Amino acid sequence: PPADAGTACALTRALVTTSDFTAGGYALGALATPALMAAGGMAPDQDHIPVQSGCVVYNLLRGNDILAVLDNANLPAIARRIPLRGQVPDAGSGPYQVNPYDVLTVSPTKAYVVQFALAHVAVVNPTVDGASAITARIDLAPVRHPMDRDPSGAPEATRIVRVGDRALVALQNLSAFAPIANGTLAVINTATDALVDLDPMTNGVQGVTLSAQNPSAMTLTPSGARVVVSSVGVQAFAPPQVLDGAVEALDAMTLRPTGMRVSETAFGGDLGDVVMLDEDRGWAIVSRLASDAGAGDARVMEFNLATGMVGRTIYTASSLGGLARDPSGSVWVLDRSAGASGVRVFNADGTARGGALRTALPPYGIAFVP
Repeated sequence: PPADAGTACALTRALVTTSDFTAGGYALGALATPALMAAGGMAPDQDHIPVQSGCVVYNLLRGNDILAVLDNANLPAIARRIPLRGQVPDAGSGPYQVNPYDVLTVSPTKAYVVQFALAHVAVVNPTVDGASAITARIDLAPVRHPMDRDPSGAPEATRIVRVGDRALVALQNLSAFAPIANGTLAVINTATDALVDLDPMTNGVQGVTLSAQNPSAMTLTPSGARVVVSSVGVQAFAPPQVLDGAVEALDAMTLRPTGMRVSETAFGGDLGDVVMLDEDRGWAIVSRLASDAGAGDARVMEFNLATGMVGRTIYTASSLGGLARDPSGSVWVLDRSAGASGVRVFNADGTARGGALRTALPPYGIAFVP
């Protein structure tokens, strides 16, 4: 299993961050009998996402550009704050100068922070408080696509997973928020913190070129044998909707494509988060825009990488914020529908585990924690 899957500790609870984009909060509950209770009062940032990696629980305070390390014994209390601004000389003081998107614990004293607005991955020591926790950085410029001429210099890194002694970072390759090339996976050697060149016979540093643009989600299959990437392509916010994304899988060791690609055309909407229930079967969030053909909605839909086919619709709502698979195999779905928001839990066969778990504010992110 992947090293960041909590194998060294028992993950027994769900930590949900909530937000209505003016204020943020928390809910906490047990996995065995799904339930959620408000916890910890208001959050210091309305745009905040929890991540559990290597038994360390983080909260990405995106608007404030802070990596918060939480106190596992008193969740969601913050044990340490690592400010991420100021890593480059021309960084401003406004929000989203860094925009942390994901974090991976490599060892008890080393973690990688994926930063959407910067051209590098920050290397931090999660046991240290303050700016001195930033110990190094990994430059992503060598794998930035040559067509990406955005002044920020950032390749728009979004997700990170670990496979053995390598970390894979998903790059969206955007210019003015529009994709200009297929997505890329940068590969980092976790022992040396150096980029890995997958094709030494070609000039420069080569990563993995994905089959679609704009990767928005990445996960591993339960065995850790495959890396599954969900790419949204061109994301329209008004009709007509462009269905050019896909879910694809790579062999975790060779990083070569494996199984069948599942297209957005088959799903009938733009892709979001994805979870894998076994090596082939997964669920994805699919968003459909309103058009003359009917009202827009968001759905949890099943797919199969062995056949490339889309199956049942598991759940439909007006807005979904994400989904995650807990250690027992149940899937938690974040329903942000106006007037009916909450978390819904499903068995792997698609049956619901009770009704909605209500949250004071709409659910925004989820992590399974000790």
